[in-house]
Amino acid sequence: MPGSAIADPTPALSLFGGGRGKVLLFCWLGWVFDFYDLILFSFSKRTIARDPGLDGDVAVAWIEGLMLLSTAAGGFACGRLADRIGRRQAMVVSIVLFSLGALLTGLANGFWSLLLARLVAGLGVGGEWGIGHAVVADHWSGPQRDRVHGLLQAGSPVAMALAAAVAFFVAPLPGIGWRAVFLGSAGLAVLALWARAALPGPDRAVVGAAPAPARLLWSSAHRRASAVLLLVLVLHMAGFWCVYAELPAALIVHHGVAPADVGWFQIQVNAVHVAADVLFGWLAARFGRVRLFVLSCLLFAAGHALVLALLGAVTSAFGAFTLAVAAMGLGAGTWSCFGALFGAHYPAVLRATAAASFYALARAVQLPLKPALGALFAATGSFAPALWIGMACALGSAVAVLWLPRAAGKGRDSAPPVT
Repeated sequence: MPGSAIADPTPALSLFGGGRGKVLLFCWLGWVFDFYDLILFSFSKRTIARDPGLDGDVAVAWIEGLMLLSTAAGGFACGRLADRIGRRQAMVVSIVLFSLGALLTGLANGFWSLLLARLVAGLGVGGEWGIGHAVVADHWSGPQRDRVHGLLQAGSPVAMALAAAVAFFVAPLPGIGWRAVFLGSAGLAVLALWARAALPGPDRAVVGAAPAPARLLWSSAHRRASAVLLLVLVLHMAGFWCVYAELPAALIVHHGVAPADVGWFQIQVNAVHVAADVLFGWLAARFGRVRLFVLSCLLFAAGHALVLALLGAVTSAFGAFTLAVAAMGLGAGTWSCFGALFGAHYPAVLRATAAASFYALARAVQLPLKPALGALFAATGSFAPALWIGMACALGSAVAVLWLPRAAGKGRDSAPPVT
């Protein structure tokens, strides 16, 4: 099974030497604000749906689903740009696009203008995760790579907590509203100006190497890894968009929890998720990433079962419910594994293409899931269907990841050659 532990020859303090700390900080900030924009829309959609010119929850659900679809196109385009031209240029394009999308969102005055805004945002959002993890894989190796991928992935729950704070505490303030917070998000374009200084060294992962065609992702050398990673990502995305992204609105609409309580709940739970992401990277470097991935998936599924058991008493025992979701969050550290897996199974000239394309494609597959889940909520008046789906996805991920091939070469992190 892939993921056996190997010795770490480099002290942990050297993780950030030689300018690599600046590289990680830039990638981390790019990922935080990229994901923040995506989740801010999800957390704000109930308010947005009440805006004049929109047709209510169904219309906004379709906009959100089509936005996820656009991330697939953005992921492939930005990933190819990163591998063919350079990581730095691709980062700039991604940041400018999702900042422009935020600006257009704040200015939208109806269904079609809001849809256009979110499609533009999706194009930018689609590329950021894959490029950032490809940059990490370019600058770190061995067990250090697991640790740094964990630190980078910890930006995800930070983004969710930030989005919760803005959506539930800032946007409701008099004179602000959802439009103002999206207009404010457009200012993140300044990150693009920092890209050239923040990413030192050659802009290409392999200087002088010929670009590798994207079709090699499905060549005999990579086909099995590509199929397994895409499947596991689809399952993980389904669990996330069914449970994490839908939980705040479901608690308010179907279970009578006050919006302010939901905001604090999100901040607390995502603090646990930050710890889980970072801890996963350190433990994976010691015990093996695939083995830990399976155990975390089982913990994640168990957390779902615990939340399901407490769902009926959520208003009377909200503290216990929060602890149950926090237990689920401990198992969500599995997201830290994907960057290292892409680094291990693909050469540098294909790494950004694989990571950005598969991550965004898995997100886009959720398009039909969004309205279907909304129909289930309406029919049952409960969040329980989402928890059952999330539980099944976690267990399916634990089984599917075991089919990953062992990376070519002597170590976990060596990649197959381009053929």
